[in-house]
Amino acid sequence: MKHIFPKKPWKWTTLDHKVQMQWKVPLSIMYAVIILLSIHVPQAVLAQTAEISGTVISGEDQQPIPGATVLVKGSGTGTVTDLDGNFTVKVNEPATAVLSISFVGYVTQEISVNNQSTIQVELDPDVSQLDEVVVVGYGETKRKDLTGSVVSMDSKNIQEANKVNAFQALQGQVAGVNIQAADNKPGGGFNVRIRGSNTINANETVEQGGFNPGQNPLFVVDGIFVNDISFLNPADIERMDVLKDASATAIYGSRGSNGVVIIETKKGSEGKMTVQYDNYIGVKEAYNLPDMLQGEEFVQYFRDAVVGNFYASGDFSVNAGDVNLSDYMRPNELENVANGDYVNWIDLIQHNGMQQNHTLSLNGGNDKTVYGIGVAYTQDEGTFEGEDYERYTIRGNLSSKLSDLFSVAFNNYASFAIRNEGSREGLRSAYRLRPTGTPFDENGDPQFFPLQGETFITNPLFEPDNITRETRTLNYLSNLSLSFTPVENLKISSNFSPNIEFSRYGEYRGRYAKSTSGQQGNTRAEVNNRNRISYTWDNIVNYNLEFGSDHRLNTTFVYSLFMDRYENYLMQRRNYGTDEFLFYNIDAGSDLRTADGGFSKQTLESYTARVNYAFKDKYLLTLTGRYDGSSILAEQNKWAFFPSAAFAWRIIDEGFMQDQNFIADLKLRLSYGETGNNGTGGGLVPLGSLSLIGNNFTNIGDQVTQTAYVTNLANQDLTWEKTKEFNFGLDFGFFNNRLYGSLDIYHRKNTGIIFFRPISTVSGFSGVFQNVGEAENKGIELGLNSVNIHTGDFKWTTSLNFAKNNNKITKLYGDLDQILFGVQAGSYVHKVGEPVGSIYSYVFDGIWQLDEADEAQSYGQQPGQVRVRDLNDDGSIDADDRTVIGSNMPKWSGGIANTFNYKNWDFTFFVRTNQGAVSASYFHISHSGGFDSTPARFNSLQTNYWTPDNPSNEWFQPSNNGPFSEPLTYHDVSFVKVGYITLGYNFKQPVLDALKIQNLRLYFTAQNPFTFTNYEGWDPENAARNSWGSAYMSRIFMGGINVKF
Repeated sequence: MKHIFPKKPWKWTTLDHKVQMQWKVPLSIMYAVIILLSIHVPQAVLAQTAEISGTVISGEDQQPIPGATVLVKGSGTGTVTDLDGNFTVKVNEPATAVLSISFVGYVTQEISVNNQSTIQVELDPDVSQLDEVVVVGYGETKRKDLTGSVVSMDSKNIQEANKVNAFQALQGQVAGVNIQAADNKPGGGFNVRIRGSNTINANETVEQGGFNPGQNPLFVVDGIFVNDISFLNPADIERMDVLKDASATAIYGSRGSNGVVIIETKKGSEGKMTVQYDNYIGVKEAYNLPDMLQGEEFVQYFRDAVVGNFYASGDFSVNAGDVNLSDYMRPNELENVANGDYVNWIDLIQHNGMQQNHTLSLNGGNDKTVYGIGVAYTQDEGTFEGEDYERYTIRGNLSSKLSDLFSVAFNNYASFAIRNEGSREGLRSAYRLRPTGTPFDENGDPQFFPLQGETFITNPLFEPDNITRETRTLNYLSNLSLSFTPVENLKISSNFSPNIEFSRYGEYRGRYAKSTSGQQGNTRAEVNNRNRISYTWDNIVNYNLEFGSDHRLNTTFVYSLFMDRYENYLMQRRNYGTDEFLFYNIDAGSDLRTADGGFSKQTLESYTARVNYAFKDKYLLTLTGRYDGSSILAEQNKWAFFPSAAFAWRIIDEGFMQDQNFIADLKLRLSYGETGNNGTGGGLVPLGSLSLIGNNFTNIGDQVTQTAYVTNLANQDLTWEKTKEFNFGLDFGFFNNRLYGSLDIYHRKNTGIIFFRPISTVSGFSGVFQNVGEAENKGIELGLNSVNIHTGDFKWTTSLNFAKNNNKITKLYGDLDQILFGVQAGSYVHKVGEPVGSIYSYVFDGIWQLDEADEAQSYGQQPGQVRVRDLNDDGSIDADDRTVIGSNMPKWSGGIANTFNYKNWDFTFFVRTNQGAVSASYFHISHSGGFDSTPARFNSLQTNYWTPDNPSNEWFQPSNNGPFSEPLTYHDVSFVKVGYITLGYNFKQPVLDALKIQNLRLYFTAQNPFTFTNYEGWDPENAARNSWGSAYMSRIFMGGINVKF
């Protein structure tokens, strides 16, 4: 055969005595066949391809929808409709192909082709946004029926921020809500303001940042009134609704003047049991730490400070080169300078911390009973030794429909937290210590006094082992609700909600803490037990009525009782023989310094009615009235009535709006309401209408006798503070709600503000609480949401908010137009026409220069010192030259979040900003040099300071600040912060099916990665905080997982 077919593309072989033919194809022939196939196959495919044309219109008005996306499901191919809503698309297998048609603001539809060549598609409007349920206090309503100013955050928004504290989830997310940390240590609290400041209480701690817990809004967790929400695990929160205007908050009467935040925790859901696990673990680091002088920089600064000391006394003959360091520095410092050995004290005490959260939840139920259970553990380590926070939470809820008439719900939430605050002095000492000190002795052990002979500042390395400051807090909330539905649309409920908080603060300062200065007799311990038990009992009647096709009526009546009981016990002792027992054996201290306690109890009784009426679903009216009686006011002033009225007009539903497709939603809101405050917050004296009795021990002769005295002057006329607010709102949507949002303009007036008015000391008292002040807030708030791009697998959305608030005092008492107060004499002022707690100081005008020596001396000053303006041109600087130079409240604030989704990937970044605020900077007061009489006693912030050879106009000569350096302690603290950046991936269904789970998401988040500010201290949001509060910034890089079984 080889001879018969000598060159054929096959060969003959024998196998098991059988003749077989095998192909032997040359490569050239194979390539030719591939080319032929590549030409032939598409022709075959085209033979099975069909062209489909069609039109996409709105099912609401039959108008064409341009820009709608038409995708061939499963192929990744598609097109978009033209201006007339028309499209053309090619499909394979027209008998089985499916088209997916979508457009923003409409419900996505899937259409089977079924060999059709022409298809017309009607998309129905997506009303899910308008039908979103909003919690408004003692009830719910659809967003489209809302008449007040309410902003909501769902669990997705809350968890996306991945915060330890639920307060932080609100930061920059809601227009008009300003949030500031009480301190930046782990587990620290937060102060919240909604729409500005509502009080002119002189006890307000504006010198510590301008926020007062007494101005916090009312927090309602699952119907329970709480003072703080830091005990909550944010992953347990289903939603938060922020009620801002008086019509929305009036149903809470005297408790709603500062706004209301309603929080609902996650509940059970009908269906088979699901298990969900959420986790994140991250690393925290401090950043943007102030630049202190190091090495040779400090040595030069030290010389310049010595010269400054001479200049301050009028001696200008000394130069920096003339300074002999041995006359001023400690012996060990001189040795370190000679050897070039310098130390960065911050690097010695700083380290990275860890933050983690683990949340496990179970949910399930049937049409009769649903349940939910969740447990969580949270840890947040500080970046300085000794700072740590741990929290354990458990929640459980059960709701059951007992019959057609009765149902019951039982919610429980418990939290146990341990907070270690570490040393108050360690960070401050690290910033104050000169880099020329010696941290370790010859054996490598820390030495207590790094500067030989200097006993004022100790080595911060001793603080973590010698200071214990621990707080343990147990919170328990419970809500038992019984509901009775005797007839259709009538529901009667009774809710009983106890709230228990037990807290113990323990502190021990060992021998080698800075405050004890190495003396065993100075060791001290403190224990403070604080217990609060309160309950709320709400009895609610709700009735819905529809008559005809045009009328809807919803009525709510509430009778409520609230009781709050608080007690605390404090003991302080000194001189312990050993440090081993810390504060647990407090009685072992031989020197009793304090044994004190306190008790308070208050009750509130309330009657509330609310009526919601809708006519043709276009004209909406809400009327609310609440009658409150408080136990802490005098008999004749116990009761007060707080009314509100709100009207909304859904303009979009009018006939004249139907022939256009530009505006998708338009609603006008108008409201007026009154709320109140009984003055128990913000440091005011509860029961100020009564004279209270205190006791003391007094030496009478040779005996110690217990005595009693009146602690305050009673004011029987003390009554409620009143807040009256008008709100204009506009809800809008354009381009089929591709752009939608809300605009609110408000005017809030506070009258009868309770103020501690000084009186003559002849009375035996320094003052009395009276209703004397008035203030107002005017502002504008804007919230915008947009779908910028939505094509195929890609979607880009933006959420933006903006708020501007103008606050001012309109009245004090008598003819008085200002009241000075503050940590520095006259540093702050309550002044008519200015914001509450404005900064009141001199106006910085540069530095006195050498050629201005004569003019400087006419003001009693020297070159190199701070120059301020002589505002009244009288040739002298005195109190009359002080003026308002700013306020700690920002002129405007805002936030913006952008989210990008591509297939299973999502990417979000969030930025927030505060602009125009001015604050005292504790860092500049304590760590910028020259404020101490001893030349260069402390290290200093790097500044462009004045010297004869560097005639700067920015900062004074070291140790020669002069009498008017106070303005340099105030700084513009505007900032832009990147709140978080998150990249996530959601696994596709085949992977989920293989793993037998419902959902799996992995993500990486950077929290607070960047801050942009001109402020040179710690955190611009906490500039007024001292180093005890660790007001530094930190950022966290974390990874997390969400899995649902």
